[in-house]
Amino acid sequence: MENGLKVLLGILLVLYVISPVDLAPGPIDDIIVIIIGIAAQKSLTAKRNSSDY
Repeated sequence: MENGLKVLLGILLVLYVISPVDLAPGPIDDIIVIIIGIAAQKSLTAKRNSSDY
């Protein structure tokens, strides 16, 4: 299940970055979304690793 969430998160992240609709002008919001996406993927990985034990 977590693997599917990671894939979905990655797809949504790419779609947001390449979409012409932005919350703020310039690359600032894209950078913020990328950082949040990376943090979420690390969180999902940590949850999966902790549930293995």
